[in-house]
Amino acid sequence: MIPLANEEETVKAFLERVRDQISKNDRIFCIVDKASTDHTLDKVKQASQADDRIIPIWAPESRCVVDAYFRGYREALKAKCRWILEMDGGMSHKPEEIPRFIEAMDRGIDFAAGSRFVPGGSHIGQLSRKLVSKGGTILANWLLKTKMKDMTSGFECFTHKAMSFVVENGVRSRAHFFQTEIRYQLRDWNWLEVPITYTNPSKRMGKSSLLEAFRNLWQLYREAKRKAG
Repeated sequence: MIPLANEEETVKAFLERVRDQISKNDRIFCIVDKASTDHTLDKVKQASQADDRIIPIWAPESRCVVDAYFRGYREALKAKCRWILEMDGGMSHKPEEIPRFIEAMDRGIDFAAGSRFVPGGSHIGQLSRKLVSKGGTILANWLLKTKMKDMTSGFECFTHKAMSFVVENGVRSRAHFFQTEIRYQLRDWNWLEVPITYTNPSKRMGKSSLLEAFRNLWQLYREAKRKAG
């Protein structure tokens, strides 16, 4: 399941790399919404004509990146997929690492969580973004009593049951903190961290996104504290 924005120059090669890692029975759900202002959707439609495993999905109702992800989740659940792998379509994630997730799912894992901070994982890009992700993980683990080495990655794989649980519960965040919310929701499930390489996040994280992340993290902490008495 791959949300896409303005990737017209890279999406063809990217989808070819993804196709090389999957079976004939798998499907690639490509979610495109109004954030895309180039010809990405057209490129995906062209690719789908050559390979029916590629499913272009136009999602004009999406108001933010979280809506695009959840539209993709629902489409995969509706298709009765046995497992659902999500990844970024902007070349931040390596399709060649998909087999690591498939191997984890075949071992009976409910949730395979991509991680830059376990042995074999790496973060290639701006040091400031790495520090934000690492610091956010440390803070989340401290406040929420979670134990993952990476609480902010968006390269991950779910069983149908785990994904259904996430969609049913929903998330509060309207920005990228929703990945942390999902990992928090699945903290007591059978999970495993899978090493990944995260490459070249060129954009700086906006102040509003950081503030939203801190606000939602604090609310999750207060809710957890209330439930614990």
